[in-house]
Amino acid sequence: MLERAVRRVATGGTATVLVRGRPGTGRSALLAEGAALARQSGLHVLTAPGQAGLASIDGPSALFTDDTRGTSEAERATCPTGHPKPRPALWVVVEGPGGSEDSDPAPLGAQTGPGYELSLRPLTEQAVRTLLARAYGEEAADSLLPAATAATGGNPAVLCAALRRWPGPPPDAAEFAALADQTGRHHLRTVLARASARASALVAASAVAAGHFSFRQVCELAGISVPDGEQARTEPAVTGLLDSAVRPRLYDPLVAERALGLLDGDRRRELHERAVRLAHREGFPQDVLGRLAARTSLDEPWVPGALHAAGAAARRSGDDDAAVVFLERSLDHGAADGLRTDVLLELAKAQSSRRPAAAERGFRRILRETGVPDRSGALLFAADMLALRAGDDAAEALSETAARTTSEAERRTLRGLHALTAETCPPGSVPDASALNPQGDRVTTEFDAVRAAAGAWRHCLAGRRIGEARRLAGTVLLRGGNGLFTPRLFAARVLAVTEDVALARSGLQRITAEARRHRVSPVTGQALLGLAELALRTGELEQARERLAEAVAEVPRHHWHPRTLPRLTAVEALVALESGRTDLAESILERSARAEAPPDHTEHGLGRAHLLFARGVLCLRTGRTSEARAQLRECGRILRPLGCVNPAVIPWRSHLAMAEAACAAPQAAERLVVESLTAARTWGAPGAVGAVHLWAGPALPDRTALGHLRTAVRLLAGMPTRRLYARAMVALASTLLDTGRSTEARSLLDEAVRRGRPFPLTEEVAARLAAQPSANRARLSPAQLRVALLAAEGRSNTAISEELSVGVRTVELHLTHTYRALGINGRSDLAAVLGHP
Repeated sequence: MLERAVRRVATGGTATVLVRGRPGTGRSALLAEGAALARQSGLHVLTAPGQAGLASIDGPSALFTDDTRGTSEAERATCPTGHPKPRPALWVVVEGPGGSEDSDPAPLGAQTGPGYELSLRPLTEQAVRTLLARAYGEEAADSLLPAATAATGGNPAVLCAALRRWPGPPPDAAEFAALADQTGRHHLRTVLARASARASALVAASAVAAGHFSFRQVCELAGISVPDGEQARTEPAVTGLLDSAVRPRLYDPLVAERALGLLDGDRRRELHERAVRLAHREGFPQDVLGRLAARTSLDEPWVPGALHAAGAAARRSGDDDAAVVFLERSLDHGAADGLRTDVLLELAKAQSSRRPAAAERGFRRILRETGVPDRSGALLFAADMLALRAGDDAAEALSETAARTTSEAERRTLRGLHALTAETCPPGSVPDASALNPQGDRVTTEFDAVRAAAGAWRHCLAGRRIGEARRLAGTVLLRGGNGLFTPRLFAARVLAVTEDVALARSGLQRITAEARRHRVSPVTGQALLGLAELALRTGELEQARERLAEAVAEVPRHHWHPRTLPRLTAVEALVALESGRTDLAESILERSARAEAPPDHTEHGLGRAHLLFARGVLCLRTGRTSEARAQLRECGRILRPLGCVNPAVIPWRSHLAMAEAACAAPQAAERLVVESLTAARTWGAPGAVGAVHLWAGPALPDRTALGHLRTAVRLLAGMPTRRLYARAMVALASTLLDTGRSTEARSLLDEAVRRGRPFPLTEEVAARLAAQPSANRARLSPAQLRVALLAAEGRSNTAISEELSVGVRTVELHLTHTYRALGINGRSDLAAVLGHP
């Protein structure tokens, strides 16, 4: 751009270049580079509008300045009275004092030529890396990049100075961050040294104000008058440091921290306290007061409430770390009674996505403070979050709270949530149906979503009364679950098992949207996990992977609660297995084993049962049948005391039957198939019954397996589990091929391939079918093969007898033996089984 402007002026034209940018973005370097370029092109270079001799210059000139206040004289010099057109001139002007990147260009009356504009901004991350690589090499640049970007804010003046101060071997990240911070402070100190005392005071006050105070209030905070403030903010030394003229603040929080760091401790503390008192006197919003008060040790009665407001605002904006700081400060300042409960609730919410154990402790504290009036909302939310995590300790806390509360409605809700936590209770602590309505409770006709969800979940685990489970779960989702998340999440899981896929999916999507709106990350993660599990059930593997990725993005893996992480890991591993990635499934489960909590924390949970099932399936797929048998038996040992006999929840018996058959225990395999089939028929979901028939195929002899697989294909046809239907057809094709029915097997395999992506078994059956014609031909005698090939071409018995010079009766006998040997019904199948075109 500068080269074009210089060329235009050198050939008799005029041009103007307006440079925008904050200090430290390379404005001075740009002016110096442009001036050198202009001199090389023969232009007269000036660096100030009022520079002596401007009017006497004859020929093209170039003005490079960062002060537009004297441009009127320069305009008269470059465009004297009586001249028909201005002299050839180049203007390169850095925007004047008090401007910002978003302000209007400075008015220049001499702008008769084309105008150019350059906006200088902080360095991008890639630009920072380029400079680091130039100084220290590519490998060091990658390791230093995060620290260098954070410590310099992309300011090239600070970054380049730091690079010059460490020219040798690359430092480590901490050393470079310290060096850059020291350089940045020195750079800022040098800038402020050229400013007046009132300008420095204005900068410090603006750093504290952070854009919350008006200009008048900032001047009062700085201890200067408004006219003095107006003059101070136009001083060149502070030009660009202030981001706004109406509500002054420093343009970069990093620069603001450094500006305050240049003050001594007493001055800084006094400035913050004055800011808080001024904001309180002026009636600032509570959250602003809280952010300001957090930097002080003030002990006023209103401070805990303000800190709570600041914490709630920070959590709503997504800054959970800042929210935790504000809310913990509120507790330290003595938040009491109802405010204390509110603070504890917000604090636990903020900790949920990053510190699940601390959040759980916070929810427990809320349950212990049930005597606080009008706090049932906080109490039930805390109970909801504890029930979502489940476990015997959560169940104990819910039970104790239910016994203490005086509200009948709260007591019913707490008992219902307690019943839902039973999925991870140790043996003997599972509540029976009477726990949902103990004697002495007043019977109510009002719909209770928590109790309904608990009842539906009990029916689901027991594998009985599918219609009642479906009705209760559907009603919970449709009525919103009384505003609680746990009942709706369990209801969606029930509907997935009852094969009401559309209702389960829509319910989980609504939960996801609501949880995101209220910033309850653990609930969002659980809902996304439910959607992934649902997609796995229906064979939509790409969608399952997407939902899993969203769940981990919402709540990083190391922040999942120890009781919910096993289920996430199990679904990830099963999705990898269904996608044919046994290596990825192995990696997922190995990583889980390394990070697994001690067994006594999770051994009673349904989540651990899911994890053991996934390990068992992986061992089956990789041929480690003895290990698969051990994993699946342990899965069943956990599920039995929980009352979970429904194979639609975890089909461990069917897979254990396959492992037993592979380990030469056919009687055990047959017994497990019978048990699983009985349980599936009792539950009554067609997909579940069909799945048991499907898994019975590999566990039973071919003749018996054939009937189970035909039933599986019939039951799974048209069901949401499309991938399972395709698998059933491939398994049936394989068994038919084993019994010599290759034509039917080929038809089934073709249909399975049309319906979905292939399985490893698909490729195996296809290879066997491809090799079948050669094997079939080898079964026949030479005479039989000659007759069969001619018959496959469509020739009649008479034509074959004439061709081969044999009797018609001989042809008929050869064909009869051929049909019997190949297991086909007639000559129409000959072409396919012999591979004859």
